[in-house]
Amino acid sequence: MSNEVTVFSPHSRRAVVKGAAWSMPVIAAAVAAPAAVASVNTLGLAFTASSTSLLSLRLLDGTSALTAQALVTVPTILTFTNGPGAVTENALVTVSISRPSGINLPVGRARGFGVYSFNGAATTAAQRTTTYQSAPLIGQYGFPSTTWSNSVPITVAGNGTLNLPIAFGLAGTSTGVSVSLLASFPVTVTVVIGGRTLTATSSISVPIGAGIL
Repeated sequence: MSNEVTVFSPHSRRAVVKGAAWSMPVIAAAVAAPAAVASVNTLGLAFTASSTSLLSLRLLDGTSALTAQALVTVPTILTFTNGPGAVTENALVTVSISRPSGINLPVGRARGFGVYSFNGAATTAAQRTTTYQSAPLIGQYGFPSTTWSNSVPITVAGNGTLNLPIAFGLAGTSTGVSVSLLASFPVTVTVVIGGRTLTATSSISVPIGAGIL
């Protein structure tokens, strides 16, 4: 009969403690990541203020301005509303202004609207587009649709709000066509931030006789 001795080599207490210490930062990082995402997920976006007045509007990419002869209504403040958790991100902001529906200008061009400044910073021609309808023989006609797009830093405190002023100018050119109906230009703001897409809508209202289109 042989004598066999089995030797067990369990982890030492020191090795176990050391392993636990190395694993703790990994667990902490895994817990922190969802919190950052959750803060972005609580963001809301809406237009919260507008102005109705005899506006003086700059011609985009020009030096002159036109003063409306009737009361024009424009949105003026875009607001982020946040839940728990602060948000600090760069966002891609796009403002699209569509042609007014229900007004048909088969020939000739009228002016539309574009973003003159956003959060106090003047926009540039490279950030904006102005697109008219086009047809053979007629060329460009009607009202233009416009876009402005730029990367904007967004910082919103937890359970806080961020108000961003927006100002509009006149886009395109006018061939002197008469606009004899109330013109309502839909305004859509799209913000891509932290993997989310937020949208806010409003409109610019121009009554008959304003003389700026």
